[in-house]
Amino acid sequence: MFPFFKPPPPPPPPPLPWWGEPVTPLLPNLSVLEASLFVIFMSFLMFVRIYGETHEMKKKADLHMGALNRVNVFKECFLGYVNAGMLEPIIAIASDDVLSARALVINMCQLIGLFSWLYLLSDAFDITDTQQGFIYWDRVCEQGTKTSKDLPEWLIVKKAESKGYRTDDAVALRGSILRDVALWFMLACSMSAFFGVTTHRDVIHSHAVVILWALLHHQSRLATAWRGTGYFHTFFSPSAALLPLEYCFNLTDQEMIGDEDGVGDLDKWRQYIISESGVELIIHA
Repeated sequence: MFPFFKPPPPPPPPPLPWWGEPVTPLLPNLSVLEASLFVIFMSFLMFVRIYGETHEMKKKADLHMGALNRVNVFKECFLGYVNAGMLEPIIAIASDDVLSARALVINMCQLIGLFSWLYLLSDAFDITDTQQGFIYWDRVCEQGTKTSKDLPEWLIVKKAESKGYRTDDAVALRGSILRDVALWFMLACSMSAFFGVTTHRDVIHSHAVVILWALLHHQSRLATAWRGTGYFHTFFSPSAALLPLEYCFNLTDQEMIGDEDGVGDLDKWRQYIISESGVELIIHA
């Protein structure tokens, strides 16, 4: 109203609670709450990893062929969603003119998680590598009795130096960190929404993938479970739950289980699985 009259300055913003303060001046965008959640989350994953390393594989495990077929069908639903959601984090990053560091981290975590799930599902349900391992174990190394000293110099068979043929897949059966990050990235995004770090809308793909994994994990446990760590551990270690399936799917392949000597072929595969994992399968067809 009057040109010489100046309105009073706005009141200062209320001070942030202690958990909203920056954890360090070097990282002003990282609050105490976010840093604490990160430390707790990583400690929990370390506990899961140590727990899995201190428990051995089962000596005997049941394989239910009907449940195995259902796992194979549900995997297609899972893969379909992963493929459909792959582009959205990229579009969200590229279309935002003013992209905050928090939004960038959330979308990158979801993108890495989706790529990791695509790799894990493709690996767990692809039987070409286990078929190759079986052929070298059965025909080249004569069911693991030959070592590298018994083979020609031009043939270098990996893992056949002293104790017979053994593939890298057998080592990953106990759990693989590189494959388990598929779930861990998604869990980190989902938990960040529940603690108010981001919105549920921003991490909707993480919520959906965790739900789909819970369903697939239950189906895979109904089919077979080779780790002696229990339901809880294999849920947080997807590789320990899914990687045994690439051995089991060979028992449904007509080319690997011959028409004339089906029982003999099944027994060969059982012996191969024992040599790889130490697990003796009881097949329920």
